[in-house]
Amino acid sequence: MRTVRFGQRLFETELIIFDKDGTLTDFKKTWIPILQTRLHIILETLGIRDENRKRIMREIRRSYGVSGNNVDAHGPLPFSTPWEDEVIFTSVLYRFGVPWLKAKDAAHRATQKAEQLIDRLAISKLYDGVPELLNALRDGGILVSMATADLSSITVQILKHLKIFDLFDYIVGADMVEKDKPDPEMILKCVDELRADRKRTVLVGDSIVDMEMGRRAEIGLVVGILEGGVATQNDLEKDADVVLESVRDIKPF
Repeated sequence: MRTVRFGQRLFETELIIFDKDGTLTDFKKTWIPILQTRLHIILETLGIRDENRKRIMREIRRSYGVSGNNVDAHGPLPFSTPWEDEVIFTSVLYRFGVPWLKAKDAAHRATQKAEQLIDRLAISKLYDGVPELLNALRDGGILVSMATADLSSITVQILKHLKIFDLFDYIVGADMVEKDKPDPEMILKCVDELRADRKRTVLVGDSIVDMEMGRRAEIGLVVGILEGGVATQNDLEKDADVVLESVRDIKPF
């Protein structure tokens, strides 16, 4: 256990749990293209090419809280799981007259096909300073974990591609828990697996759901990150102990 500086806050730390998208990697460069690809696949699969096509595209983007390149911090895109995405697509298509089962099948197929068409490795970009921070934490004897709403298999591939996989002691994806964020199950799983002291555990994330998850887990410190995320400082401060501009503001002694 070592002292780590989180901005101006010093904290005796045993384990730091990081979110992935928006915290360590660029959220918008990953998830807006994925959303668009899924949408186009669904419309092509269903053969929707009339005026309804534009209306459905607008409605699905609106349902995700996406306007241009802006994303609503309180909408589903920052933290929805793949199966929740399928429900959103299915619901919108049903409202436009597509039978539920047909819409559900199209949404499921689009989710799978989008992963085949999009090179997730190519669009996953680390923020500056991430490898240096993770190396410094590991060198200091601090446990490093990840809790992400992404699937664990894809997360492992991405982290290996970005050459930081070996810097994590444990990784939890949405498919490894029964309850999604903001339920504390992901955090508690990391703590239990690594036999860490919950009161010396820190969560670092960029979304309001990360902050709530940390608060529900009753861990020692909850840290919000502004860089690249979609939440404002006011959004994060409601449940965070500290709000930082970037993970570069985290420095082990």
